[in-house]
Amino acid sequence: KEFWTDLLALAFDPNYALFKVTEDALMYPNPSSKFVHGGDVSMKLFEFLGRILGKALYEGITIQPQFAHLFLSFLKGDHSYLHLLTDLSTIDTQLYNNLMFLKTYEGDAADLCLTFTVANDDFGVSEQNLIPNGADIEVTNGNKRRYIYLVAKHHVCDRIKEQADAFCRGLWEVIDRSWLRLFNEPELQVLISGASDGKIDVSDMKANSKYTGGYSQLDRNVIRFWSVVSSLTPKQQADLLRFVTSCERPPPLGFASMSPPFTIQRVGIMRDGDKLPSASTCFNTLKLPTYSSEKVLKERLIYAIESKSGFELT
Repeated sequence: KEFWTDLLALAFDPNYALFKVTEDALMYPNPSSKFVHGGDVSMKLFEFLGRILGKALYEGITIQPQFAHLFLSFLKGDHSYLHLLTDLSTIDTQLYNNLMFLKTYEGDAADLCLTFTVANDDFGVSEQNLIPNGADIEVTNGNKRRYIYLVAKHHVCDRIKEQADAFCRGLWEVIDRSWLRLFNEPELQVLISGASDGKIDVSDMKANSKYTGGYSQLDRNVIRFWSVVSSLTPKQQADLLRFVTSCERPPPLGFASMSPPFTIQRVGIMRDGDKLPSASTCFNTLKLPTYSSEKVLKERLIYAIESKSGFELT
């Protein structure tokens, strides 16, 4: 599981040039990816990532990346053109504002000297026709709505269609697309990445946790642990969840649906300095030493989760 989540974190990193992010940090395919990785290699990478996402969905593993609405529509296999302008506003605010200006422009649109072409910035600006001989057809009051639709469709759909289709081919090899169509885009996002607000319900987490190695719900170290968790900041709570499960967001259906359940395992020690808390992310297990006090437990737990070393830290 940690391999999947680490792999996805790397592949969805915008610096790797397979994906870009909106102003709200939501991800969608990078139209220029084929120029960075090569056409065939780029498509194979997208197919591979689609399979990885499908495997995560099938296993009920939430992942870090959150996707833009326009990309989620592709994943369902029934892309709707009803949200073109809204989707465009999330990836290019300036272009969206320019199109809205044109839409409401009360003068003669021909005065703006626009034609049915669009400029693509793929390591150098190139001009592309939106319709046959578009460079010779000027935008007028009579056809400006068609022009607005075509520009929005070009940026929201056409430029990423090849990458999105490759990703979907991989995804649908693992998950039947008919299953994905049962959800709308926001619901699908929750299914993939958990609740978007990322808030952790500590009481739900506690109620659905298990204990091994000699711990029980009434053990003083367990009581101290939940007291510490309740006192952590939301960021620290998310870091703890990522430390133990490899994802900082809770499961979409709450901790009762987490499989394996969040588990705290007893690790006996003679001195507080002997061990730090560690984790087995494959089993969602926190290995918690028997510290002498709540203060020490909190200090050692925060040190461990902020190191981001996961199960490697002992």
